[in-house]
Amino acid sequence: MLVQRAETHFSEDRPRYWKHQTQLAARALNEAKDNLAQKRAATRPADRPAATEASRQVQKMERRLRDCELKQKQAKAWSIEISHQCDQLLGPLADVAEHCELLLPAAANELRQMITELEKYTEQAKRDN
Repeated sequence: MLVQRAETHFSEDRPRYWKHQTQLAARALNEAKDNLAQKRAATRPADRPAATEASRQVQKMERRLRDCELKQKQAKAWSIEISHQCDQLLGPLADVAEHCELLLPAAANELRQMITELEKYTEQAKRDN
């Protein structure tokens, strides 16, 4: 169950998170660009408000978008690697689970039967002596 949760986390949750963050970053970048364009849209240069902060905000949002896109690509690569590792781990774990659920209980039953037979044999040997 832990392996499956880890696989779900890396193959579904993280990619979904970074896709959403990329969408939010793209939206924020568009808003920052619109804000900058509005500040630069005045007809006369003297009427234009300072756009330094708006320009910085555009640069900041561009960096954030690049970071989110990079994280989204990395999340996809991690997803593939984690899925591969989980598949390699689940094979041997299935064998262990089979042993725990089927083979060990059967062996315990057989051992109980052997003990019962040995106890009967011991009782009979005591009676014969």
